[in-house]
Amino acid sequence: MQQPNNNSEAVKRCMIMPVAPLSSQLRFQPHPPYGVGNPVRKKPRPFSAPQNNRSYAVAWHGSAFQEPKYPTQYHNVSLTGHRPVDSDISSHAPFAARKLAAFLDSALGYPRVDNGKSVTLPSYDPLNDPHLVEYFERRFGTLQLEELRRQKLFSRLSSSRSSGLLPKRRKLGKDEDVMYKVAVTTGDVKNAGTDTKVYLSLKGLRGKIPRTRLTKKSGSVKSGKKVRFRFAKGTTHIFKVWGPNIGDIKSLVIETSALKEEEAWYLQEIEVKNTKTKKSYIFFCNQWLSLYHNDGQVKRELFPVTSTKTEYEVVTVTGDKPGAGTDANVFVTLFGKTGKTEKTLLKNNSKNLFQQGATDTFRFKSNCVGPMKKLRIEHDNTGFAPGWYLERVVITDLMNPRWKYFFPCAQWLAKDEGDREICRDLIGSIDPLAIRKPIKYQVTVFTGDKPGAGTDANVSITMFGDLGESVEKRLTKSGTNLFERKSEDKFILTCPQLGNIERIRIGHDNSGYKAGWYLDKMMKSDS
Repeated sequence: MQQPNNNSEAVKRCMIMPVAPLSSQLRFQPHPPYGVGNPVRKKPRPFSAPQNNRSYAVAWHGSAFQEPKYPTQYHNVSLTGHRPVDSDISSHAPFAARKLAAFLDSALGYPRVDNGKSVTLPSYDPLNDPHLVEYFERRFGTLQLEELRRQKLFSRLSSSRSSGLLPKRRKLGKDEDVMYKVAVTTGDVKNAGTDTKVYLSLKGLRGKIPRTRLTKKSGSVKSGKKVRFRFAKGTTHIFKVWGPNIGDIKSLVIETSALKEEEAWYLQEIEVKNTKTKKSYIFFCNQWLSLYHNDGQVKRELFPVTSTKTEYEVVTVTGDKPGAGTDANVFVTLFGKTGKTEKTLLKNNSKNLFQQGATDTFRFKSNCVGPMKKLRIEHDNTGFAPGWYLERVVITDLMNPRWKYFFPCAQWLAKDEGDREICRDLIGSIDPLAIRKPIKYQVTVFTGDKPGAGTDANVSITMFGDLGESVEKRLTKSGTNLFERKSEDKFILTCPQLGNIERIRIGHDNSGYKAGWYLDKMMKSDS
């Protein structure tokens, strides 16, 4: 049979007779002499299989052979339910029962199999989980954990550690858990007290204590259905705050939930004492926490002073101009990173102060304000010819001599000279050659078009920016009648750089006939 040329390989193989039978056909193919008296041919056993040439005949032994004697073993096997007697064999694996015990491995904390004992697993509670203790401390703070300990929710965990089933942790009272005594002093000014909620958070070199409310039972007052703590005017209250040992405290944040004007709070200072290290930190504030006072802030970050008290040296240089000297009383207020000083009168043993072209030196003790930000200098406009031309001021913190600041002025503090201002804010610098110059702002005031909208009162303005605030400046202009009905008045105000202006406060002294004033709008631009 001729094969076609286009057959596939499989078809070709089917048409060719095999040289030898297939392996699957060997067991079924007959072999000669085809069952004539010969036994059936057995399939050969593979060489890899064990050979079963066992003999069950009695082994032959010589006449000197002695049968060995083995000790008789007895095993108590019972199905009636009574406790069996453990033998040397039944008490060890693999004959011993395998039961799950509630022991925790010291390294991993997972259940392990133990032989012999049977202990029921306790019910799982996240508060008892040793792997979640650190998480709860970070998430809820230490105060909540203290309350949980008082409720004995950690009793099982403590008993497990005491019995050796769990690895022992360091006691929180030794290194992590520290009590801080916080003394809060409210200022002695009108309406300084508050009963709103006050919160405190601390930040140190080794960590921080999260936001915690300052409250306690003694001193609380009942307001309707709520009980609030009262920060009374001119009082000091001590609170206990628990938390980890955060090392040296770098700063704190104090905030209130005050939304109303009557909830305003004037904070004077805060003292924090670490009861473990016996170290105290003083934070001066001397500012309002209110939406209706000063810069309208209810949250402030305070920094500790390096020393509770310090001594400042103030050097004033009066300009060399005719009539530059003054007999008025001169006052200074320092503003620093950690607070501000009280308004202080400059005086010394000399009788003739602030004379033309003279340099006067003063010293006074006050709270340390840290690195200085600005200086407010003013006088009371008393005495004969009280106008004063101030050239510059140099202030040094004698406890920290590196804090020496130069404040240039070169302006009149007089009611009859210059811009007629007797109070100025000066911006200083440690480098006398890198002093920031004041900036000029143009303010345009529009009086409304209504009957009686104008006023003859003295109008003053204060601007607040993200870098500070200006002094209260009176809006005056010579030779013009200001703030008339449907009028537009422009003024140039010179003050230190305030950054982005956030808000403006404007008002008048209610003087003159029909002092009421209808203000339409204001515009501010950099001059």
